Amino acid sequence: MEGTSRTLPYTIRFIGLHGSHSPGRSPKSMATAVDLGRELIRQKIKLAYGGGSVGLQEVVASTVFTNGGLVRGFIPGYIATRRVYGPTYGVEHTVSSNYYKYFEMNHAVEAFIILPGGVDTMEGLFTLISWASEGLHNRPIGLFNIDGYFKNLLKFLDDAVRQNFMASSQRKLFISSFFVDELLDKLEFAKAFPGPEVSYDEFVNPGRLDIELHM
Repeated sequence: MEGTSRTLPYTIRFIGLHGSHSPGRSPKSMATAVDLGRELIRQKIKLAYGGGSVGLQEVVASTVFTNGGLVRGFIPGYIATRRVYGPTYGVEHTVSSNYYKYFEMNHAVEAFIILPGGVDTMEGLFTLISWASEGLHNRPIGLFNIDGYFKNLLKFLDDAVRQNFMASSQRKLFISSFFVDELLDKLEFAKAFPGPEVSYDEFVNPGRLDIELHM
């Protein structure tokens, strides 16, 4: 990330993507999804996504695939047979349900990115967050907050913590950024430093932190 004086090793080499099968209305969403795909290619990061060739997921998957990147699509069989989302980029893995889509992707990848989306996207997000909070996986989960799409969700989560309906440790599982490079940096940071002792802000501002990194 520009302005970051400490660098991360970028050991994340496989990212899982959840997001809308609709392109949305904002041209910025489509353009930023292309930027994400290009950055994954630049960093040689492989991609797993929900299959098909529609929506924001498709934009990222097609960008990675057409530029020579490895793509795997995980799609429920009842959707795959109907082809309502079109053909899948890369290797298609048919699973029995959305639950097993999350399950299989979780075993394949090292981190997740959540794009703007609706009910299905939120189902995937909260399934992964619930599993993480229960100790079933330790993959960092990043919200790609394009045009502030997730700002109301993040406000809801902050309110849930304030009203004691949610633990602050659960809230910290929600990583977010408006920017591609910063989001990837935050995911890598969360993977490198899974504990609560050091914050990302302190890491990128070494004037506030006196630690020595051995990577």
